[in-house]
Amino acid sequence: MFFILSKLFSFLFSPLSWVLIFLLAGLFVKRTDLKRRLLITGIAMLIFFSNPLIRQLAFGVWEPPFTKEENLKTFEVAVILGGAMRYYNSETDRPVYGPSVERLMQVVNLYFKGKVRKILISGGSGLLTLQESKEAPVLMKEMVNMGVKPEDILLESKSRNTYENAVFTSSMLREMNFKGELLLITSAYHMPRSLACFHKAGINAVPFPVDSYAGRITWTPGRLIIPDSENLTNWDMLIHEWVGCMVYKIRGYL
Repeated sequence: MFFILSKLFSFLFSPLSWVLIFLLAGLFVKRTDLKRRLLITGIAMLIFFSNPLIRQLAFGVWEPPFTKEENLKTFEVAVILGGAMRYYNSETDRPVYGPSVERLMQVVNLYFKGKVRKILISGGSGLLTLQESKEAPVLMKEMVNMGVKPEDILLESKSRNTYENAVFTSSMLREMNFKGELLLITSAYHMPRSLACFHKAGINAVPFPVDSYAGRITWTPGRLIIPDSENLTNWDMLIHEWVGCMVYKIRGYL
């Protein structure tokens, strides 16, 4: 039920939804003073959430710092969380990747550099429909095509969210009698919640954040003041993480 509700009501935490609500309310409200306040609020929110500098600063506060590859020791197991793939296109017989595909690319890179010996892919289906479409087996096939040995890949394909990533991975590790440190790889904005879930599940995880949305501030108009609709999507992800952390904390997942 929690999984279904989180998908159905995710639009409530989207800045674009807030902007539309205020603007539409401003159009239909009869009172002139209230109409003006609603429209001004909607426009102000649109300006705020589409501003690249504000978005970048927010991610910079939230995301943990990166770890340089040369500072990593060798890990027996690296866990990559699902989210690299948007969906599997049956017509072309290949996955359609999303903005978090760096999770896949970085773990394969660490594997070939000898920083990780085995890769555990944790990810089932995060969709309300197409529950039979599991991400982990698809990513395994892609890794094998890149040259990773099949025997060096472990699959956890039941999880539907971050909490289940941690719980099902913990169960696999107990079956393997694995008790050491592992490397946890996910997007930087997703790392705080992921790491807390894995620690709560009793896993000694070392974070390796990738796919940063903060980055270095570039002092050009396009990166400071010119609105960009992509920033609205970025805010969706960040607010989703904030709300997720609060809900997970209430439910005892963190």
